[in-house]
Amino acid sequence: MVLDVLDVEDIDFAGFTASDIPDLHGTLAELRARKPYAVVPFAGTRAILLLTHDLVTAAFKDEATFPASAIYPLTTGPVLGHTIQCMAGREHRVNRALVTPAFRRKLVASYAGTLLEPLAHDLVDRFHRRDEVDLVAEFTERYPVLVITRMLGLPAGDEEVLHRWARDLFHYPMRPADAKRASAEFTAYLTPVIEARRREPGDDLISTLAGTEVEGERLSDEQILSFLRLLFPAGADTSTLALGNVLAALLTHPDELLRVREDPDTELSWAVEESLRWEPPVALLPRVCPAAADWHGIAIPAGTPMIFGITAANRDPGVYPDPDRFDIGRRAMATLAFGDGPHTCLGTWLALAEVRAGLKVLLHRLPEIRLVAGADARIGGRLGAALRGPAALRVRLRR
Repeated sequence: MVLDVLDVEDIDFAGFTASDIPDLHGTLAELRARKPYAVVPFAGTRAILLLTHDLVTAAFKDEATFPASAIYPLTTGPVLGHTIQCMAGREHRVNRALVTPAFRRKLVASYAGTLLEPLAHDLVDRFHRRDEVDLVAEFTERYPVLVITRMLGLPAGDEEVLHRWARDLFHYPMRPADAKRASAEFTAYLTPVIEARRREPGDDLISTLAGTEVEGERLSDEQILSFLRLLFPAGADTSTLALGNVLAALLTHPDELLRVREDPDTELSWAVEESLRWEPPVALLPRVCPAAADWHGIAIPAGTPMIFGITAANRDPGVYPDPDRFDIGRRAMATLAFGDGPHTCLGTWLALAEVRAGLKVLLHRLPEIRLVAGADARIGGRLGAALRGPAALRVRLRR
């Protein structure tokens, strides 16, 4: 009798991505040492988890075999709507072209001094006179939401409710009622804003989305709403976690922190890159293989859930020697932290600029920052095992 590839699980861990996994990196390394993929329990069935840099890169680029659209009805599609992550072909190309101008690398780079650093300074102003502070609660969770709010030209006083909506939208698989309520409230909030910006456009992102034209097409109100429903949770959550992860890495590696302090112009950007490799905010990304495929020697049955092991790929010893070591001097780009292929994260340059600007301001304004004695700076699962970051970063601001 010939066994199906899914017949035998490689790990006894119920709901592999549904909860935090103790020693995630050790678990993934042990699985990868056996073979380049593993069969794991997932959402009441079994999934194929890709574990090497080569396989994860190839999977991201193979939209025909693993279309992004196949997974979203099961994850966030019901509350985000028909976003660019659900699109393919001309529809994807045109819609991506319509929203790309606001996220181009050169434009985003210009935000550092005019938007990103001033907002970071504003947040630090709120707590810099204290002796101790939790940087997650007071900075990393607030900063990306403030950035997106300002880019959209929304009132600063709405920061808290926008943050709640962003968080609830991303948690649809685990808290569907909260996510559906957030989607409805977010839509009701933004619909009149879009209508107003069509009548009287400004220099904000919503006005740009409403006015851009590609191949004779403009975005409809629903297309703009779907994009914004995606932008808030995807942009806010991943940037929050990425910033928290680089802070956790530096605070727990004082020699590397000193290295950045002594030469920030050179080392700060590399610290961000190494952190994205060492602990990417999106650790495990689910997809689906709709049709049966013989892919890279793996016979994949139709409808098989796939998990792209980004954090496993980023610690593949065949690509990154001594991969568990956080080393800014590695000088390696974190090529998979924001995905790859046609659905590479549209906000990559914005996220990088945010994290760099936030880190720059914190290290400049808080020159004596260090972890509170005994503080837990562990990076763990924030949405099951899929998203990772520190729950808190309790620090002292002065000696």
